[in-house]
Amino acid sequence: MPLAAQQRPALAPAARAFVSVDEPVVALTHVRLVDGTGAPARQDQTVIVRGTRIESVGPAATTPIPAGARVMDLSGHTVIPGLVSLHEHTYFGGLSRSVPMNASAYLYLAFGVTTAMTAGSQLPDEEVELKRAIDAGRMPGPRLHIAGPYITAGTRRTGAFRGVDSPEEARRFVDEWAGKGATWFKVMSGPREVLSWVIEAAHARRLRVTGHLCAVTFGEAAELGIDALQHGFITASEYVPGKRPDVCPPGNQRAQADVDVASPAVQESIRRIVATGTPVVSTLGVYESFIPGRARLDSSAMAMLAPATRREVEANHAGLAESGFTVPERLLEKMMRWERDFVTAGGLLGAGSDPWGTGFLPGFGNLRNYELLVEAGFAPEQAIQVMTLNGARILGEEARIGSVEPGKAADLVVIRGDPLGTPSAIYEVTTIFRDGIGYDSARLREFAKGKVGIY
Repeated sequence: MPLAAQQRPALAPAARAFVSVDEPVVALTHVRLVDGTGAPARQDQTVIVRGTRIESVGPAATTPIPAGARVMDLSGHTVIPGLVSLHEHTYFGGLSRSVPMNASAYLYLAFGVTTAMTAGSQLPDEEVELKRAIDAGRMPGPRLHIAGPYITAGTRRTGAFRGVDSPEEARRFVDEWAGKGATWFKVMSGPREVLSWVIEAAHARRLRVTGHLCAVTFGEAAELGIDALQHGFITASEYVPGKRPDVCPPGNQRAQADVDVASPAVQESIRRIVATGTPVVSTLGVYESFIPGRARLDSSAMAMLAPATRREVEANHAGLAESGFTVPERLLEKMMRWERDFVTAGGLLGAGSDPWGTGFLPGFGNLRNYELLVEAGFAPEQAIQVMTLNGARILGEEARIGSVEPGKAADLVVIRGDPLGTPSAIYEVTTIFRDGIGYDSARLREFAKGKVGIY
C-alpha cells in the first residue's frame, strides 16, 4: 500500500478530544455489514483498517487479524459506509434571520456524515472558514464540498445571493469562488440563460453545478448539463399546469400534489432525465417537517439548539398549520413514488438533509431520510446505497469513498443494533471513522448541545 495511504490526519488538541480510536491497525469484528453497494447485508464480518484505508473485508471466521491490531468486538452492531450527503448547510435558515451553525460540523459527523456538499450558503465566507478549520484538523467535521453564495439573475454582487447577468459575469463569479475553494455552484433562480452561463463557466474549470429550480424545468436543466437536481418531484415545475418558459409558476411546490405521478407524461419526463445521466438529490425529510400531523420536534434534536433559536423553532412548529407554507401529506407520498420510479428507470438518486427552522437539524435530518426512503419502498440496503455510494458517484468520488471495500478511505459508521430490521436504530451511532480515525458520537453530540444556531 502506498505510503500516502498510511498517513494519518494531523489533529489539534481541540479535535483530538473527540477521538476514541486512533491506532495504526484496527479490526472491527463480528459486525453486520451493509457495504453501500446495494448488496444484501452480510452477517458476522470483519473489517480491517490500516492507516487511513480499508485493508480487507471478509467473514470473521476466515479473515486474519494482523498482529498488534486493536480488536473491537462489535457483536450486535452494524457497520455502514460514512454518509455522503448532498444538500447540507452550515447556517440555519427559515428563522427571522440566518444564523451560523459551526456546531453543525460536530452534528454531521456525530450522525455519520463524513462527506457533505453544501448546497449554497447565506453565510458563504463563514462557511469557507469552517471548511478551512476542518481541513486543518482544528476541529472535527465532515469533508466539505462548498458551493459558495446562491446564484440568481440580476445585478447583486454582494451578500448571500449573487446576480449573474452575462457569460462574463458567470466566469468572474466562478473564478472568484473557485479561488476560495468552491467545487460546486448552486443556481437558485433565473432563466435558462443564467443556468447555461454558470454551467459553461463551471465545466470549463471541471467544477459542477446544482440547482433548486423553478423557472427552469428539470428536463431543460438536464439537457443543459446540470450536474445534480435538488429536491425531486416537489420542485419539478414542468408538472405545474400552465408553466411558461423561464417563468416560475406561482403554484410550484403545491400544484404537484394534484399531479398523477403514474401518468404517461410524468413517466416520460423521468425517462428523459434518466437518459441524460442527470442525478437527483432526495430531501424527503425536510419537506416532511412542513406537514402538519407528521412534523415533529425531536427532544434530542431540540437540546442541540441555542436557547433563542430553540424558542423560535418551537414557535414555528406551533404555528405550522397557519403558516404560509405547508406540504400536503399526499404530496410527500408522490415525491416518494417519483423517486422510486426514477431509480427503477435507471436514475442515480442521492440524498441530503437541507436543515431548516422547522426543527430539521444536521445529522438528525440525514438519518431521518433513511427512515423515509425505507417508508418509500426502498430496501434498507438500497436506501443506504442512496445515502453513501450514490452520493460519492454524484460527487465523482466513488473510487475513494462511499462503500466498504478494500483500498477505499476508512469512512465507517458503527451503529448499535440492526437498522435493517428496525429503521429507527439508525440513530444509535456509537463511533464514526473518518480516514481511519474513530470519533465518539456521544462526545460530539454533547459538545454541540445548546450551540446550534447561536445568534
